[in-house]
Amino acid sequence: MEGKSEIDRFQRWLQSEMAIASRIEDPAERERRLIQLEISISEIVRYREIVSSLGESVASPFVERESPVRETSNSEVKPSSTMGDCHSCGAKMTGDLDFCPVCGEF
Repeated sequence: MEGKSEIDRFQRWLQSEMAIASRIEDPAERERRLIQLEISISEIVRYREIVSSLGESVASPFVERESPVRETSNSEVKPSSTMGDCHSCGAKMTGDLDFCPVCGEF
């Protein structure tokens, strides 16, 4: 099963990340990252147990689509019109915002 080898590679990568994370200088950041990695590895083990109990009959959770879910169209995007200058910093104001995008002044 090809997916199983990918799962093994992913788990080995996470384990190597644990070695890297153990060298993080900030104790809080180190602890946070190690917890993330431990949870991820435990989920891999859990997934592997579920797959092995169901056998080879596990369907892929991914859906293949022949066409995009949403068509992209640049014709819907319209440039915003400027409505003057900011009285605080002098930057150009746009009509769709009630505040200056540069300094935040209303």
